[in-house]
Amino acid sequence: MTAIPQSGPPPAVVDGLAPALLHTVSTALRDVLDLPHIDRHANFFSLGGNSLLAVRAAGRLSRALGRRISATAVLDHPTAQALADHLAAVPGEAVPGAPASGATAGAPAEADGDGGVRAHRYPLSAAQRRIWLLHDVDPDRLDHLVTVSFEVTGAFDPDVARSAWLRVAGRHEALRTRFEASGDSGAEPFQTVENEALTEWTFLDTTRFPEAVRTRVVEERVHLLHRTPLPLRGGPLSRVALLRTGPSRHRLELVVHHILCDGWSLSILLEDFLDAYRRVAAGEPGPGPSAHRFADHVRWERETESARWPGLADRVARRFTDLPEPLPLPADPVPVDDHSDGDDVALPLPASLGALLARAGAEGGYTRLTLALAALAVLLRRISGADDLVVAVPVAGRVRHEDEGTVGLFVNTALARIRLAGVRDVDTLVALARKEVAEVLDCQTYPFDRLVSRLGAPRDGIRMPLARVSLAVQDFAESPAPDPGLGFTWTEHDPAERQSKLDLAFSLTGGSRGTGEQGLTVTYRPSLFRRPTVRAWAEQYLLALDHVTRAVTRGVR
Repeated sequence: MTAIPQSGPPPAVVDGLAPALLHTVSTALRDVLDLPHIDRHANFFSLGGNSLLAVRAAGRLSRALGRRISATAVLDHPTAQALADHLAAVPGEAVPGAPASGATAGAPAEADGDGGVRAHRYPLSAAQRRIWLLHDVDPDRLDHLVTVSFEVTGAFDPDVARSAWLRVAGRHEALRTRFEASGDSGAEPFQTVENEALTEWTFLDTTRFPEAVRTRVVEERVHLLHRTPLPLRGGPLSRVALLRTGPSRHRLELVVHHILCDGWSLSILLEDFLDAYRRVAAGEPGPGPSAHRFADHVRWERETESARWPGLADRVARRFTDLPEPLPLPADPVPVDDHSDGDDVALPLPASLGALLARAGAEGGYTRLTLALAALAVLLRRISGADDLVVAVPVAGRVRHEDEGTVGLFVNTALARIRLAGVRDVDTLVALARKEVAEVLDCQTYPFDRLVSRLGAPRDGIRMPLARVSLAVQDFAESPAPDPGLGFTWTEHDPAERQSKLDLAFSLTGGSRGTGEQGLTVTYRPSLFRRPTVRAWAEQYLLALDHVTRAVTRGVR
């Protein structure tokens, strides 16, 4: 893609720092963009950059330079030259060196004499503690199940698949982890990593049943898998079900407890499963354990990152001390059980809108999250009449390079606030959204629970406090596809949510680095809204997103 030059010559970099710093910056950007080379004046967005890749680039730079680099620095200085100039001119906050690969936050792992690793324990992360507490309030909740379904067609071997999954469990400690708490009242829970996989694996051949019976058996089995909570204290915390539905057809179901896994982790598990399947089928050895453990993240969070939290608390709280009343969404209440209070409306993004979003990013430097937040403000103002809007934004929480390939619960929740009073044009609205996105990215490691406590917000254990609406823009890679040489293909089915902790949750999926089918999913509470109403809102949201994106691209060359 043609590089977009800076207007005018770049400012001079501090003598002696220019070559090394520019090389470091270029290397970081090149790595996250997965390119063999980038021109120092090439625009990060025109090369496929987005807010998530900016976070990853910032993590690499922080480690390489030994000081904290924010994602907004990457977004605001979108060429290697401009970013190097900025980093040379602006002193950063020093950060301690990262722990060595393989170090744990608790007792060190020990060899067991058979080449494996003995069990070891360590504390929970801040995100895991939130899940633990919510589970204690409601052990039967279903929104803590991370699920994925595949229709598999071709020569798929159940025995190879099971062996492959065991290799994945050997590689990632999350699939060998259980959770406990001592009998002492108020004692902190801990997690223990075992040497064996803690996954419930089942296989059912339904081809012996008549077709009508087979269809019903598969539907009931899948329904049961998705509606049965995983026992947090007893485990196992993951289950895999494989159902043969025809001579060359299978249904593959994966359910993992959220305390072990987030959406990013799911992509890692699936990619490693396909690699392990290939290796097992070819009689090759596995790749071995992951070089970095989730325990490393927990130790870094406790020993390093938590030192920033008091400052982040003040910064975040200043934006929300005068929190507005809950958003007055027009509800049509009906009685629904809490554990069945969730459903989805899914719409594809028009191809023209996908192209507009790509152009706005590549040529204007607008992230999809910025434009999506601005469009959501338009919709929420239209349907609620409110002009002070608070939106929950899930954030990846993987601010270090070491965390990118680790399976675990990193995701956190941040809050964005858009005040529309006096806003009369799209440019002003988008500027407000851009500022909020910067705050969200810079403060993404501050635990949401701490913000809730700081603001004194009430909790009921079922609904998310502080916000009734959320917005997620999933810029991480979509689920991997099997290599043609494996002999099978699969089609992913995203099961509908059956319990929602938010009234409305908007999620833009696909389009990672300009590829993949893009779509909008709106998860809602059927106890409050009727499906036709939510579908109409989803359609209006896409119109608002189109309008906002067209407005900002009019002035882009």
